[in-house]
Amino acid sequence: MAYLSQMNPKLRMLIPVVKGLAKTLGKDYEVNLHDVSMLEHSLVLCENGYVTGRSEGSPMTDFGLFMLQSEKYRDKEGIFNYLAKNNRGELIRCTCIFIRDEEGEIIAFLCINYDLKKAMAARELLESLVRIDIGDAEQYQERSDAAASGGVFPEPVNESFAQNLEEVIVDSVEAVKKRIGKPLNYLTKTEKEQIIGELSAKGFFRLKGSVEALAAEMGITKFTVYAYIREIQKQNVRHNGTE
Repeated sequence: MAYLSQMNPKLRMLIPVVKGLAKTLGKDYEVNLHDVSMLEHSLVLCENGYVTGRSEGSPMTDFGLFMLQSEKYRDKEGIFNYLAKNNRGELIRCTCIFIRDEEGEIIAFLCINYDLKKAMAARELLESLVRIDIGDAEQYQERSDAAASGGVFPEPVNESFAQNLEEVIVDSVEAVKKRIGKPLNYLTKTEKEQIIGELSAKGFFRLKGSVEALAAEMGITKFTVYAYIREIQKQNVRHNGTE
């Protein structure tokens, strides 16, 4: 309950909403309340946390940081029924509702994460009951790739449900390294600036310790990272001013 005492008082009215939703929907639904004013431990209330393995005091997810940072979500009510994977690699269906204050600023996320394990098992059972295996019969053409894939679900969002702040930072940096395919200290100045710009757009630098962690990976000082960030911000201002 320690984090509840620290959260924005305006969010207290949502405590029975979170608890009521969790009891009504059942144990396969994780219901969370994030206070965006304290990103390092934004998860102030977590019901049925086994779905993602988190608990009160966990930090904001990387996707949550991106939604706070991106203009794309500035005027939306939330994002509904998107797919992600929990830290066990299992599919979950997620909804994030934006809670705003009187001025229209986002002050909290009300999130619902549904564990699809039972639904997937039921789907597999039904498919096995209706599937017809034609084997190698030559008079039938091969199925198209779309049919063969049996794709019912779209590609899930790569959201990291970290249990602590360090995990969020490490996961974000590792994702960049994996995409680039080489250590970050091997990048050229232009490449480093591009990566810093991408991370800035995703809200990465909202997290305490993120600048130091990235500087260490890139083999530069934190002051150099700050300089890159300032230059990127100036470029964005100039670009927006010409539109």
